[in-house]
Amino acid sequence: MQFPESSIENLCGLGYTEDEARFLYLVATHSGYFSTRQYLGFTGAKSGEKSMAFTQKVLGKGHATARLLLRNGRIYHLFSRIVYRAISRENLRNRREHSVEHIRTKLATLDFVLAHLDYRYLETETEKVEYFCKELGISKEALPAKRYAGAIREKTTDRYFVDKFPMFFVPDSSSFSPVVTFSFVDPGLLSLASFDTHLLDYSSLFSAVPQMDFIYISTRPTHFEAAHKLFSAMAPKATDSDPAMEGLRYFHFRDLWERKLYGYLTIDQIEFLKGAKERYRDPRIESLYRPFNSGQIPANVVIEQFRKLARKREASFRTELVDGQAALFEANLPSRKGRKTETQVNGVGEATFRTGFRPIFGAETQKVEEN
Repeated sequence: MQFPESSIENLCGLGYTEDEARFLYLVATHSGYFSTRQYLGFTGAKSGEKSMAFTQKVLGKGHATARLLLRNGRIYHLFSRIVYRAISRENLRNRREHSVEHIRTKLATLDFVLAHLDYRYLETETEKVEYFCKELGISKEALPAKRYAGAIREKTTDRYFVDKFPMFFVPDSSSFSPVVTFSFVDPGLLSLASFDTHLLDYSSLFSAVPQMDFIYISTRPTHFEAAHKLFSAMAPKATDSDPAMEGLRYFHFRDLWERKLYGYLTIDQIEFLKGAKERYRDPRIESLYRPFNSGQIPANVVIEQFRKLARKREASFRTELVDGQAALFEANLPSRKGRKTETQVNGVGEATFRTGFRPIFGAETQKVEEN
């Protein structure tokens, strides 16, 4: 992961050390919430004095609040606009107060990110939209979106990837074209209803990408097997698109562009064309273009060649366990002895959310108003 130098410098300018600044950057970008265990894990320190000094600093500056949970544990909410402005993320919703389920999801997300700092993350909505629309030439209509009502009457705004689950590229020097990995973070849900909805929301995008990996991240393996089955049932629908039809679209739009018939192309089609030029750089494809346009070879020959040259569409699935600070929320936490960070799918167990944490959560709140 590359930390933007300007963001780290700005955070250091607020009085934080470089380690603290890097950690705050990760929290602000991916979570909004953190625990002292996560801070110590990131810095590699074992002493509680270091975490105490950090939390006292961030609370004293009015950049975060603290909440007392089970077993006298605390979580911290990084809410200060000053901090988010320092990394040019002033409008991130991580600054806002959230439900317990959302907080648990964010803590699990941060655990995953901290365990995989070598991944290259698409951190913002803009980065994700530009990657899929500009680099891959996928229409915005295929992206998961949510429409929000604006302050002005009848004015709406479409926002994309509002779930903000980690999306990244795993380092792989043997891969010419990086494969994007999508994810879903389960904080200990009672059912797979949310995961089902998530897959439906992303189905159009899954069908548009040439290849994808998917990881189900959870604080327990309760739903691993069932999630794998659900994903497998939907994956064929998500990988059915015909590469030949995409190729013919590319030839058609390219012909219109080269003849300067720009008025016949929509903005989305132009974006598709830009991405397609990168995907179809194969000389074997280029050798088909002009003969096809001049009528020297029929469409069926071009279709057969596109299908032959197309990379096999794949959709892999894996699971990973994270701690997610579950001990701070669950009174009767099952033993995690022998568990590994990453695991294969296994049997379905009992439901997760329990009532033990509810009376305690929020019992103590420490807050210093933002300067």
